[in-house]
Amino acid sequence: MKNSIIKLSTLLLLSALIVACGDDGDTGPVGPQGPAGQDGADGMDGADGSDGADGMDGADGVNGNSAVYTVQITNLTHAQPFAPAAVILHESGFYSFMDGQPASMGIEIMAEGGDPSMVIDEAMNSTDFLDAQNSGGILHPSTMGDAMTLVVPELDADDLRLTITTMLVNTNDAFTGLNAANVSDMAVGDSKTFMTVTWDAGTEANTETAATMPGPAAGEAGGGGAAAGYDPTRDDFADAVRLHTGVTTSANATDASREGLATSVLGEAHRFDNPTSRVVITRTR
Repeated sequence: MKNSIIKLSTLLLLSALIVACGDDGDTGPVGPQGPAGQDGADGMDGADGSDGADGMDGADGVNGNSAVYTVQITNLTHAQPFAPAAVILHESGFYSFMDGQPASMGIEIMAEGGDPSMVIDEAMNSTDFLDAQNSGGILHPSTMGDAMTLVVPELDADDLRLTITTMLVNTNDAFTGLNAANVSDMAVGDSKTFMTVTWDAGTEANTETAATMPGPAAGEAGGGGAAAGYDPTRDDFADAVRLHTGVTTSANATDASREGLATSVLGEAHRFDNPTSRVVITRTR
C-alpha cells in the first residue's frame, strides 16, 4: 500500500512538470516605437571651390555691333579763330539750342568764353545721347581741323543726329555749328557735308570791347584772356538765340551816316559771312 502511494505521488509530480513544460502561449502585440534619437552633429564645411576662368574680352563691334564715324570741321573765316568744339551724336528729340529761345547755361559759357564742356554735359544728361568729343584746341582761320572719331550702337544708326557748337573767339557771344543735323542711315564709306551759319547766343551785348571778348583781337588791344570770357550777367536785350548779324567793327565809327562802333577793337578783317564753317561726317564702319 505504501508503494502505491509513492507511485501515485510520482505520477502527479510528473504530470505537473509536463503541464509546466507545455507549448508557449500566443505572441503579444508589438510594443510602441521608442523615442527618436538626438540629431547628429553638423558636418564640417567643404573646401572653397577654385576660381573660374576669366571671361574672354568682347570682340570689336562688327556686323551690327557698332557704327563708327569721323567728323572734320573747317574754319572758313579770314580772322575768326574757333574755340574748342563740342561734337555730339545723339538721337532725334534733343537740341542743344533753339532759335528764338534763351540759351542754356552750357551754350552761354561756350559762346562767351569758348569752353564746350557744359554743352557736352547737357547732352549727356539727355536720354537721346550717344557719344561726344571735345575737339580740345583752337581751330585757326582758313584751316581744316583733325578728324574726330565717334562710336554709336548700330541699332541707333537709323535715327542719328549731329550737333556741333564752337565759338568765334573775336566776338562777344557768336558761335557756329550744327543743330541736330540728320545723319541717319549712312552706309559704310558714305560722307555728308554741311555748311554752317553763325548764331548769336543772346547772352552778352555785342560791345566788341577789349574787356568783353577773349580772343586775340582783344588781347592786342590790351584786354582779352580768361577775364573777358563768361559773365553770368545776361545784358543782351533779346536774351534769345538768333542768327548773328555780323560784327560791327570800328570802321566808319566817326561817320554818322554810316554804321560803326567806337568801342569796338575789331576791324574789317574780323567780319564774317555765312557759311563760317564746313562740317564733313564720314561713316568708317
